[in-house]
Amino acid sequence: MKKIRIGVDVGGTNTDICAIDEAAGELMVYKLPSSLSDQSQAVVEGVRKIVEKYGLSYEDVDRFIHGTTVATNAILEGRGARTALITTKGFRDLLEIGRQKRPDLYDLQMDKAPVLVPRDLRFEASERMDYRGHILETLKDEEILALIEELKKAHAEAVAVLFLNAYLNPENEARVRALIEEHFPGVYISTSSEISNQFREFERLCGTVLNSFVGPEVKKYLDNLKNTLERIGIHKVYINHSNGGLMSINEASAYPIKTGLSGPAAGVIGVQYLMDLIGVKNVITIDVGGTSTDISMIVDGAIESSKDKNISGYPVRIPSIDISTIGAGGGSIAWVDSGGILKVGPQSAGAEPGPACYARGGTEAAITDARVVLGHLNNKELLNGQLPIDASLSRKAVEKLAKKIGMTTEETARGIITVGNSNIVKEIKNVTVEKGYNPSDFALVAFGGAGPLHAAELIEELNMETAIIPKAPGLLAAYGLLTEDMRRDFVQTNVMELDHIDFSAVTGMYRRLEADASAWFEKEQIPEADRRLEYYLDMRYKGQNYEITVPFDETVTDMEALKKRFTETYLRLYSYSSADEIQIVNFGLSALGVIAKPKIAREDFVGEDASAAVIGSRTVLMEDGSLEEYTLYDRDLLHCGNRIPGPAIIEQMDSTTILLKNHQAVVDEYFNMIITRKGGASHE
Repeated sequence: MKKIRIGVDVGGTNTDICAIDEAAGELMVYKLPSSLSDQSQAVVEGVRKIVEKYGLSYEDVDRFIHGTTVATNAILEGRGARTALITTKGFRDLLEIGRQKRPDLYDLQMDKAPVLVPRDLRFEASERMDYRGHILETLKDEEILALIEELKKAHAEAVAVLFLNAYLNPENEARVRALIEEHFPGVYISTSSEISNQFREFERLCGTVLNSFVGPEVKKYLDNLKNTLERIGIHKVYINHSNGGLMSINEASAYPIKTGLSGPAAGVIGVQYLMDLIGVKNVITIDVGGTSTDISMIVDGAIESSKDKNISGYPVRIPSIDISTIGAGGGSIAWVDSGGILKVGPQSAGAEPGPACYARGGTEAAITDARVVLGHLNNKELLNGQLPIDASLSRKAVEKLAKKIGMTTEETARGIITVGNSNIVKEIKNVTVEKGYNPSDFALVAFGGAGPLHAAELIEELNMETAIIPKAPGLLAAYGLLTEDMRRDFVQTNVMELDHIDFSAVTGMYRRLEADASAWFEKEQIPEADRRLEYYLDMRYKGQNYEITVPFDETVTDMEALKKRFTETYLRLYSYSSADEIQIVNFGLSALGVIAKPKIAREDFVGEDASAAVIGSRTVLMEDGSLEEYTLYDRDLLHCGNRIPGPAIIEQMDSTTILLKNHQAVVDEYFNMIITRKGGASHE
């Protein structure tokens, strides 16, 4: 019997399926349009297609791993449960007061994110806890029982509970949860101490409210998916966490806010795995799909992480991969603003109706339509014939826009691509330059269905030497799911001043977190041999309001070593250090349940000659208005060592790659295409 691992990533336009035979390393892929009304329909249909196409049985599936956008979409669309809030007396309006800082300091017309809990559904409880977690005012059961009756009268579908300083002592929140479960069964409940044990009550409140707001819908979706999969014989189901690890489907139902970056995180994990194989340590990742572009960084082999995320205007504190998202995808719509300036995105045609060339009712010009007009994309079909293309509809949509700005159809198409690329370049600079990194010191790894179309143009604009296109770029997020470990992050705020504690206080805090991790390992039935722990601290100079993350390992054996580690990290980030007093703010521990990585097929050197993969040529409209013949290649026919000179277009089922005139690509042993600008050094 085979052992098959299946990864399914749902995007705004397409649902991607990757399966791998754990023993043989055979990669099996399938792509189909997302079912927007119910994501599970496309998920289950994609699994059925994979099983039929490759002659598998459902019993062969050892692990089913899913990256979902159900929670994210519900937040973005403001579509969630009727949610009530129970909080400490005096903090009823915290959700509206928020913080002083504004997203745009000088925008007087800026709209705040909608308040997800109206004031008549926000209730106060007479309880109080001090900054050390000691109870000052005891919670009264009769008061909570009276509040539960109010919840029933208000027809609440979900409840969020946040008490001041509960991150240090969850006793009162746990008591409220127990009473609600007993007297109001069926309502969805989130408590702040379960979502985050970090200080800053507004962020903790937002995360707790969002968790309850989307909880019923996510739970319904996951329950339906689990039941459907179990009926066909698939039982081991895991969901991707925003931190790039896996969690059980039950944990995902309880903490849906942790899936906020589920899909994009998987793509970055997939890149890290592939780059480890070929020895590339520093990369910028761009995942360009149908709706958005997700940008991240891997520095010295480690993924950049973040503990503070903003989801549709709501700040939350959840460990996650540091991913920046903009509305720039293949379906991003081009439009003209009030000043007559051409803009692209963030509005997207999505899967339905899609770009005009999909012939599904879309009439606005999208980036994909511009690519069809210029000759970059196949003007007959995509996805190996699964997606027919009507090039005349692309031309008609771009023509309509061209008339508004007084340009030719071809000039407008070129302008759409230029503006779309400029949006991506700007965000790459935001992600890199603002952190002190030079993009030209990195390789660009482009994936997603549209990423390889942009790669060559982006490295030209950013003066980067290399772009890397993985074997199945359009399905890399689904592939990344297959390489992930089980993971749970435990973070506890406990502010300590290094000059007033000894080293045992630090190790003592970690013993508490290790006990929590051990309980999680047991719950998830992770064998002893597969358990790993990683430690870190969030630290700052006393008086600062923001922390930096400092790795904590066996080389840090005393307070002087810890101070030195902090100073070195701070100096690297800011080129500055101080003699000021240092504080620990958060203790962090990542618990990993290591899963055996699937084999990846590799190939010995075949030769440089790529002529056997040539399938024709295509006329492409150049920036100066001239026409040029680009050689067409079938990527499935390329082999290790093959060298492809530009200009060229390489087609495959899940994506299309463009090589400019001054570029060349070489296929490596893992079937990655390494694109270099002539005269630039290779990152192989």
